[in-house]
Amino acid sequence: MDEIDKNIIFELSVNYRVSYQTIANKYNLSVNAVKKRIQKLKSDGIIRGGWLVPMNAMLGMESWVALVRTEDPIPSDAFLDGIGAHKSIDSASILTDGSILCFGHYAGAKGLEEIGTFLRQTPGVISVDFHTILSEPGMRCELSLSDLKVLQCLRQDPRMSISDISQNTRLTPRRIRKIIQNLIDEKGSEPELYLNWDSRGGSRPDQVSFKLSVNWDLNAGGHTAFMIIIRHEEGREFRSKIVDILKETYPFWFWYSYASAFEPVIFCVFVVEHMREAGDIIKTLRQTPEVVSANAIYGYPSRRYHSVIDEYFEQLFKRLEG
Repeated sequence: MDEIDKNIIFELSVNYRVSYQTIANKYNLSVNAVKKRIQKLKSDGIIRGGWLVPMNAMLGMESWVALVRTEDPIPSDAFLDGIGAHKSIDSASILTDGSILCFGHYAGAKGLEEIGTFLRQTPGVISVDFHTILSEPGMRCELSLSDLKVLQCLRQDPRMSISDISQNTRLTPRRIRKIIQNLIDEKGSEPELYLNWDSRGGSRPDQVSFKLSVNWDLNAGGHTAFMIIIRHEEGREFRSKIVDILKETYPFWFWYSYASAFEPVIFCVFVVEHMREAGDIIKTLRQTPEVVSANAIYGYPSRRYHSVIDEYFEQLFKRLEG
């Protein structure tokens, strides 16, 4: 995997339906070269496919990340699945130090209390470091039956052709394109994931209601993905400065980041070939004046669970059964 592969993955993360021709034109490649690269990324297991995700405004929820410390130095898969059984948890993975990293959604103060209590009261859990994630909420809108028909197709296959969607829904291709444009397309979007708490360049994530993104495994293909939890000086400008330093110093290794809404903490994800490179990154961060602390965490592949997102779509599509 090289810089071009990374750019292709980012393009697919912004819009999984992006055409090969669009990618080829943007990066001065042939369409055949783009196809071969994507096929290689799939065969290596880096790209697992794509998925349709509602923006938080549609869910009426907030995103969160939690580091759950456990008594067991190596929690069992059964223990992980027990954590993942809660509907507020989208995905979870076991870390090499015995902790568990969880991502999910909650609705309001009651939902926050519920997931916090669940995690803390799970037998074997020592402590929970919980953060609401800063992110663009997107736009809430009312969905017509035609909208639901198209979304159901995209839920099944994010790259389903317009002609196949038309055949399945009895909607005209023109109507389908309009629905996708209104609900999903980020106009003028750029594949910039470094500052997830800010709008990406000229994109308008506040004007979309759903995302078609890539499902990836950055630990595949002979690389190692890991996260560095960075605590920095108070102030939004400091986290942006730190990310700018990482972008400039490690343009390939640094992939994306999350920011805590409550504490001066950012979660930065890197992909390296050798563990010594991780040590270089940690050293750079600890020498950065704005950084208070920087600690790396390494994990095994994450598991995805039946969550509020799945329940959301199930409830939506019930309207089509009548």
